[in-house]
Amino acid sequence: KECVLANSTDTYSATFKKGMEVTVLVSGDGDTDLDLYIYDENNNLIDSDTDTSDTMLCSWTPKWTGKFTIKIKNLGSVRNYYTMWIE
Repeated sequence: KECVLANSTDTYSATFKKGMEVTVLVSGDGDTDLDLYIYDENNNLIDSDTDTSDTMLCSWTPKWTGKFTIKIKNLGSVRNYYTMWIE
């Protein structure tokens, strides 16, 4: 499990291949609202899940092979322990 501190953002970088669908699933501990954002290497927002829970799902198919940034933002006033799966 990872931990995102209160009012903070955890950032990850990963390379994904053109034409291969990617799914990012994040499940928190239920203590706060988490939001998930996916950006391409040009800092364009590709997908997001910004509902009021701490379970988030983003799925997309890259148009090129490149680096992507995954951001998990904690909107709450306490830390949140989460698990992230990438397929």
